[in-house]
Amino acid sequence: MVIDCRINRMANYELLSFLNDIGCSGMQFQLLRFWGRHPRAKLSLYAIAYALDAAKISLRLAIKSLVEKGILFVQHSGNGLTTYALNNDQRTQKYIDELAKLDWDEAKKLANQLKEGNHPCQQDK
Repeated sequence: MVIDCRINRMANYELLSFLNDIGCSGMQFQLLRFWGRHPRAKLSLYAIAYALDAAKISLRLAIKSLVEKGILFVQHSGNGLTTYALNNDQRTQKYIDELAKLDWDEAKKLANQLKEGNHPCQQDK
């Protein structure tokens, strides 16, 4: 049981390091988890806002940042529709897959660690 906990904490440490390296905000964290569950989706801002029940302005800023970091890419269609999709970068995909595997409690703890800057190997309070 102790070994499982240590392995889980190590995986979370790598994931937290990745998220810190990209300067991940709370909204970006939600977006990355969303794309982890839908890795092949190409969606408009309106579809994402509806799915996440989030304001378009905050999503627009978070998506723009993820596009600038190369995690998402933008596709413009001939009819004026802009869609966003997950980049196929192997390194990034590994972390997105890990985010998708987290259960609700693990994701909440990781989001709190990200927000508070806590190291995942520290003792739980």
